[in-house]
Amino acid sequence: MRFKRIAAALAAVVALTSSAFLYSSHAARGSDHQDSPQVVAQPGADITDVYLFPAPDNANNVVLAMDIHPLIPAGMSGKVTLDPSVLYEFKLSHGPLGTTAPPDTAIQVLAHGTGSSQTVSVYAKTAKAIYRPSTTGTLLGTIPFNTQWKLSDGIVAFAGPRADPFFFDLFQFFTILPDRNAANPRTGNTLGTSTPTFNGYPKGSTSGPGGYACSTAASTNALTQINGGFDVVSIVLEVPKTLLVAKGQSPIVHLWATTSVPYGGEPVSPTMAYHQIEVLSRPAVKELFEVFADHIKTNYNDPFNDPEIFYAVDNFMQHVAGRSVAISRVVRNVLYPNELAADLSQSGPAAYLGVETGGATGSKFGGRGLTDDVIDLSLGVVFGNTVPALGLAPDDGKENACLTSEHVASGQGGVQTQSTFPFLATPH
Repeated sequence: MRFKRIAAALAAVVALTSSAFLYSSHAARGSDHQDSPQVVAQPGADITDVYLFPAPDNANNVVLAMDIHPLIPAGMSGKVTLDPSVLYEFKLSHGPLGTTAPPDTAIQVLAHGTGSSQTVSVYAKTAKAIYRPSTTGTLLGTIPFNTQWKLSDGIVAFAGPRADPFFFDLFQFFTILPDRNAANPRTGNTLGTSTPTFNGYPKGSTSGPGGYACSTAASTNALTQINGGFDVVSIVLEVPKTLLVAKGQSPIVHLWATTSVPYGGEPVSPTMAYHQIEVLSRPAVKELFEVFADHIKTNYNDPFNDPEIFYAVDNFMQHVAGRSVAISRVVRNVLYPNELAADLSQSGPAAYLGVETGGATGSKFGGRGLTDDVIDLSLGVVFGNTVPALGLAPDDGKENACLTSEHVASGQGGVQTQSTFPFLATPH
């Protein structure tokens, strides 16, 4: 992403938030919705969000959640199941922040059949290093689709349709960076407006070059307030911490999710090797910092060895957001490798970027909860004063108030979460 004017920088920041998290009722992108042409064509392989948070019902457990298949219209979720040609994986490595270690733990999900008779198998692999292509590990159990089930080792599993818990003012974002809409012609970092702003600001609010007015229009959560709301297919696993952190391992885990398929449409078999076509971990990283056309490159990479993201974060911060070299390098060093960090030795609640900021975002557990406002946190890092406020770099005076919040809250326009397993609400 390259813009040389401050206005461009502002718009880019907005882009960060929105591109990372939203969808329209047609082809569009959200947190990671419709991330590349390949997954647009195969929505059952399209990961929209990944979560890791303490289990509300058991302090000894954590919850791993992966949402797939974006933009299922209200009332249509009963027609969608997991894609039986896709291997879904939660991958974890252990170690301090900044580690570039490959995964040493993988929990895998593979569906069998389609429709109401679909079943879902859960596998686990542990090793000093787990490399690609992926093969299935030890079978933990097979469950019916859309049914809660207890597996071996104390794992509780669910795979089925749920309300999409992501919240974002999608359409306002697309006015700022039209390229991030998968349905639009590719326009790179060309701004859709010279006065980029999110909605929902009080009358009289100004910011940006020349002090232009921030938008006072009402913010809209596209995932619940458009067309009755949208659903996803969710994989939710409640897992004892002892299964994720072995004796002698660092309690800091780094999580990412992948979807993989056989080469060339080969028939699925128990010994199949699966090749990665989608990866997602932190929200609003790949989706903001990279132009849409480059996402497919990152989707084929491992997050701990991804030169595309490494370059894109620094380049975006300096040349799109217009931030100082010092702030840009801090953000790059925090967000690369692009893995979701959680410290399982800490109590909750979850707090996105909590490990990276020493608890400044709400707790030292980190991870990502279903109601974490990851967009506003990301906007604060990229366009606000979060980095200077933490004492990590001098203030460069280039904050833009019109881009520090998109003024959408979890549940705006409809219920998206619930207090009991699987914690994501029933479909719209």
